[in-house]
Amino acid sequence: MAVQWAAAKPNVLLIAIDDLNDWVGCLGGHPQAHTPNIDRLARQGTLFENASCQAPICGPSRISLLSGKYPHETGCYHQPTKAVAKDKKLVSGFLPRYFAKHGYKTMSTGKISHGVPEKNIFEVTGIKGSSGPKPPNQERFHYTPPDTPFSGTQTDWGVFPDDETKMPDHRSAGWAIERLAETHEKPFFLAVGFVRPHVPFYTQRKWFDLFPLGSLVLPEIPVDDLKDVPATGRAVNFAANYPRPEWLRANDNHQLKLCVQAYLACVAFVDHQVGRVLDALEASRHAENTVVLLFSDHGYHLGEKEVVAKHTAWEESARGPLIVSVPGIKQTALVGKSVGLIDIYPTLVDLAGLPARKQNSGTSLVPLLTNPNAQWRNGTLMAWGRGNFSYRTQRHRYIRYADGSEELYDHDADPYGWKNLAAAKDQRPRLQHLRKQLPTKLQPLHPATSSKPHNAWFQAYLRENGIGN
Repeated sequence: MAVQWAAAKPNVLLIAIDDLNDWVGCLGGHPQAHTPNIDRLARQGTLFENASCQAPICGPSRISLLSGKYPHETGCYHQPTKAVAKDKKLVSGFLPRYFAKHGYKTMSTGKISHGVPEKNIFEVTGIKGSSGPKPPNQERFHYTPPDTPFSGTQTDWGVFPDDETKMPDHRSAGWAIERLAETHEKPFFLAVGFVRPHVPFYTQRKWFDLFPLGSLVLPEIPVDDLKDVPATGRAVNFAANYPRPEWLRANDNHQLKLCVQAYLACVAFVDHQVGRVLDALEASRHAENTVVLLFSDHGYHLGEKEVVAKHTAWEESARGPLIVSVPGIKQTALVGKSVGLIDIYPTLVDLAGLPARKQNSGTSLVPLLTNPNAQWRNGTLMAWGRGNFSYRTQRHRYIRYADGSEELYDHDADPYGWKNLAAAKDQRPRLQHLRKQLPTKLQPLHPATSSKPHNAWFQAYLRENGIGN
């Protein structure tokens, strides 16, 4: 049921950030994170501190969010090819189109979708989302991936370019600021998609200077953290073309320090862009009638579990910020229940007072905005390939791979997920319960699934599922 206290058809400002993990001040993932603007929004609204994506990579995560369906329901488990845009049944139900159908002016700038061009789902589009600019002649400053048959990566880090105005995110913020200064005849749905801190970790010197190498705090990374991970887990979550821990840690963690510094710098840069947009909203005529929702499409590893990438079923890939701010009501500051990006679609529909969409698989977060103890589901599901599931409750993360291998982490007692409890006898009742939470009806891989394998396990898996050679 739509909230009665919401303004009649309020505007919506949706802010998407690419690859932002919990290294945000309000989430406490890194003690030196510099995110005053995201933190400000969290203070104004509700921070969901236990929010998970539905797939740990851009394409399927965003398709799930925009369609309101889980990957196992659409078959979009992996990065899509451009052919996914031809799936009219899928794309016609995307979130912006639903708002346009119900009288909203829909606008976007930057990266909101992945695989389906923004012009296919929004009425007005601005700056194209891009991970550039990049140095000429494909120059890299620190990391060059090996030559393998697996999909490549833009992973690198360094100070580049010299001018912030050359960054697409800066231009996207400027485009959004212009739209917020305008008068609109209809309520608007404005989506602003920022690409940083997506690789390459390039930004300007002033953001690097916030994190001097001499006092930089590195994530705690046990050298034997994978010893209790099943063989399938190690194979599925292996980042083939990404930096290896032994190289990062050579010479007193030299490259790891540079990489962590660059990621924090990119986070600080994108937070500044978020602040520019929030300042423009607050100065506009729309401030008292605009719902703001900020999220990250998934998290990111900075060396934890021997990974500098996303692409895993673990907590670091799944978790990121999710903040909802509704003007004019007293909101709960913090919610610890397990929620997901799958819940964004029904939440915005609810807040806008639009007819509920029965096809949505998520649940509106509206009851939790004013009552953190409102009745809620047991956990939230994430898929990393067909048959590999990661399920997060308020306390535990359960992982089950297609071959039946399992992992279980108690994130209250073990916040970094260093101890796999799946073999513990006292966890058997919990495992029996968690197994029942996973879906049994799984759609085959979508025909528009990319054939580029991520590692040797996925190379064989794609072949078995009829994708690629």
